[in-house]
Amino acid sequence: MSSRGPGLQLIKKRHPEWAEHHIRWIWLLDSLEGGQRYREAIYGYDQQGQPMRNLVRHKREYPVPGTESTAIGRPGDGWPLTAPEESSPIGPATDDDFELRRARTPVPTFLAETVETHLSRIYAREVVRDGSENVRKWWSDVNGCGLSIDQWMIETIAPLLLCLGQIDVIIDRPRPPSGETIETQADCIRLGLDTCIANYILPENMVWWRLDESCQIYEECLVAESLEIEGTLVPVFRHWTASESTLYDTNGHILETIAHHIGRVPIERLFLARKPRSRNVGQSRYEGIAERQREYYNRDSELILSDTTQAHPLMQGPEDFIQPDGGIPIGPGWLLPKKKNNTGTSITYEGFEVVNFNKDGAESIRQNKADIRDDIDRDSALVRSVERSGQVQSGVAKAIDLHDGNNRLAKLAKALARAEMQIVKLALTVLYDGVIQRVGEDLRNIRIEYPSEFDLLTTSELADATRGFQRILSESGRLPMTEGLLLSRLLRLCMPGLADDMYLKCDQEIQEYLDTKVKKS
Repeated sequence: MSSRGPGLQLIKKRHPEWAEHHIRWIWLLDSLEGGQRYREAIYGYDQQGQPMRNLVRHKREYPVPGTESTAIGRPGDGWPLTAPEESSPIGPATDDDFELRRARTPVPTFLAETVETHLSRIYAREVVRDGSENVRKWWSDVNGCGLSIDQWMIETIAPLLLCLGQIDVIIDRPRPPSGETIETQADCIRLGLDTCIANYILPENMVWWRLDESCQIYEECLVAESLEIEGTLVPVFRHWTASESTLYDTNGHILETIAHHIGRVPIERLFLARKPRSRNVGQSRYEGIAERQREYYNRDSELILSDTTQAHPLMQGPEDFIQPDGGIPIGPGWLLPKKKNNTGTSITYEGFEVVNFNKDGAESIRQNKADIRDDIDRDSALVRSVERSGQVQSGVAKAIDLHDGNNRLAKLAKALARAEMQIVKLALTVLYDGVIQRVGEDLRNIRIEYPSEFDLLTTSELADATRGFQRILSESGRLPMTEGLLLSRLLRLCMPGLADDMYLKCDQEIQEYLDTKVKKS
């Protein structure tokens, strides 16, 4: 038996907010990733010892009491939450209805599609970034692998931040190569140690923390990591403080201790929004889409099972024609004989008939699936609002939907800009070894501006809106003040997200046109 190390009590700590939300974080990430990870994910075990998955098990699909359970155990309160090894994506041959549904149901990708669509709209326009030479140099390679800040945000941080509502970013100095001695600043520059590299920590791996009074900065925290030893990933824990980081194995033994001169834990938690009843937990705006994705996945599995079992109709025939083993005798050439009845001098044959299935229940599920997809589109503002009857709403409703969609994207853009500013501040803190004065001087010169207006209209819609605006403008002139207010309001609905000074110039232009038209009449 392995001996207990001095850090065993430390690495067993779990923050109450982590214990409450970590299963939810894992589920959201599975929903974003989709595929086999979503299909095979296990989020605990129910009272009968069966694994709880995204596909909900029906009462009739539980094993008969007394049979051996397929569960491999119950998860404890430690890390990580283990799952069985990944199986074939096709799935094994089985007569279990639940496993049949799980193996054959394709995983929907609504959450990933929504996040990607929103981010593609936001990053379709250029993000303005400007700062000192040190910051621009770091922006060109933020993770030490040649990835620019724009690529890192689009491909890694932004999707995780939107999906989870939070993400921890860690920025630290590169590790010196083994065998190298660092004595002067020239050695640091020669080995590339004068910069910093950024990485992220999934919230499920930030298992314990202690915040300062502002609830913004970690005073210390415990991170679950994986260490590769001879091709095998071994779980370890790293404890961060304001002066050093210490790596422990699962028995609490110290593997390494690395000192740093930053003056704080070099980890920052970025938030899309905070949960109102938690100090250090983010609120995802896409959680409702993930819920609907799971419901759609379950309803789709019901249709697949229904269509599969009902594809071959049942046959009803004489009971005494069935053999004791449940089989029906088939003659040469796959001939199905009829039962012969001798009643007096008459001879009759009992026939077989097909029992047709009632499809009304399946049609109801199909309609429910369409309603769920419609709710997802409306919740994410991906399309114009459409009535349940299929009738497109009026032009005024379209304009309101356009305005709402632009506002949602603008809020997300502001959150991403705020997150980037936090990342830059942390990077400067690491670069300048915690010297607050130098960090403040560089921060004053940093400029990060995300777009606030987005092209949500198609070419034809924009052309129609322009013609309509010009037609209204040409027929105006009787009530210049009232018409000026109405036209200004219409301009904001058709072109949301412009800067206030641009709206002011447009309002002046409209009023000048109306005044000139009144004078000529």
